[in-house]
Amino acid sequence: MKKLGWGLVGGGEGSQIGFVHLAASGLDGRLEFAAGAMDEDPKRAREYGIRLGLDVERAYGNWREMLEGEREHPRGVDIVTVATPNVTHFEITKSFLEAGFHVLCEKPLTATLDEARTLVGIARDSGRVCAVNYGYSGYPMVRHMRAMVARGDLGGIRVVFGEFAGGFHADPRDEDNPRVRWRFDPEQAGISAVTADCGIHALHMACF
Repeated sequence: MKKLGWGLVGGGEGSQIGFVHLAASGLDGRLEFAAGAMDEDPKRAREYGIRLGLDVERAYGNWREMLEGEREHPRGVDIVTVATPNVTHFEITKSFLEAGFHVLCEKPLTATLDEARTLVGIARDSGRVCAVNYGYSGYPMVRHMRAMVARGDLGGIRVVFGEFAGGFHADPRDEDNPRVRWRFDPEQAGISAVTADCGIHALHMACF
């Protein structure tokens, strides 16, 4: 089976979610990590990409460089993962969809409902896939619980109490850690901040 060329935007060195995507990309042998722009600092982005094994010309300094480079590359990537701070999701995802790439975007897809509807429209019109990464619904225990609910094993469900416990967000040592701090900054995380960034997992599992 032909491998899909895969590119990663965001998820730079030290990023928890970046490591997860890189590790997951090799699980079934269907993706080839071929391009990346993984840090807001162009120098760090290029150096990190090269250390991960990317060709020098495909370790990009920013996502705009990556979009143009991959659009012109004879073996440009098929799918791009967007793993950047929340407020950047819309612009980056929209740009790659319009350029003809499939996109897997980290949650939340956008900061507003109107933005999300815009992306859905672009994906439908272009025939491209725009998916959101809700990884927890793939866990066996979550799927088992879903089956129990569907069978009626638990009776009628009237109330769902959801909690997304992430203790490292409360650690004073993380006060100056930019990879944690951005989640509480509305200018980077959006008006819903950590509620949309992490709480959306609880909402998704309740709906799943």
